[in-house]
Amino acid sequence: MKRGRRGVFDGTIENMHLHWKYRELVKILVKAKSFAEVKRIALSLEAESGGILVSVDKVSKGYAIVVFQGKNYRRPSTLRPRNLLSKRKALARSIELQRHQALSWHFAKLNRKVEQLKAELVQMEDVKDQGDEELYAKLDAAYSSDEEDMEWGRFHGESPSSLS
Repeated sequence: MKRGRRGVFDGTIENMHLHWKYRELVKILVKAKSFAEVKRIALSLEAESGGILVSVDKVSKGYAIVVFQGKNYRRPSTLRPRNLLSKRKALARSIELQRHQALSWHFAKLNRKVEQLKAELVQMEDVKDQGDEELYAKLDAAYSSDEEDMEWGRFHGESPSSLS
């Protein structure tokens, strides 16, 4: 038995009861991203089916949940629980959750970009307020005017005494 993107729905529980007609154990393969999600699914399967959770194992295709029917198992009169979603409604719920996660991720990404742009704008304002005077003062301190005259004259064929 496989559990797809719909989660635990009424058909999953019905198939567990149908499987228990011939076998005592049900193995359900789950393709989940985290062990916490698999654990939540396993506990809901156990509660909804009335079975006993045997194990949750990591396998090559994801996770395997093994549920035992129980020693005093009696098949319920209705195999499909009324409190769970149908297959179609479970798929619609899954799609809406996926959309919500995608929008949340996109929104967070846009917020990070806005914060980065705000920081760059503040940085540009700080540089603008300081003005070019501070930059020129730093340059003047780094190079004295006498040295500049000597360097200029040397490259233009003039002697330092003719510059004064």
